[in-house]
Amino acid sequence: MFNTQTNSRPRLENDTLGNDSLQRLYAIFEQKTIDDGQFKQVCKDVVQNGGGRQGKKDEIIRSIGLATSRQRSLKLAQDFILAGMGLGV
Repeated sequence: MFNTQTNSRPRLENDTLGNDSLQRLYAIFEQKTIDDGQFKQVCKDVVQNGGGRQGKKDEIIRSIGLATSRQRSLKLAQDFILAGMGLGV
C-alpha cells in the first residue's frame, strides 16, 4: 500500500492542486447525478493532473480503478492532494 509521510514538509515544491481541488472533488462527490464510474474518472483525472512522479500517480490511479466504493475513490484522491500539500497523509 502507500507509505505515510514522515514529516510535514510539502512533497512538491509547487503544489499544483490544493484547497480548490479538494473543494471541487467534494462537490462532485456530493452530486447524485454522477455515477460511481464517472466519479472514479474524476478522481483519476485529479491525480493525473497533480504533480509528482508518474510511477506513483499510476499506482494511485490503479488503486482508484480497483476501489469498491465511491468513498474509497474519494479517500485516495484526497490523500494524494493532501500529501502534495504536506499535510502528512
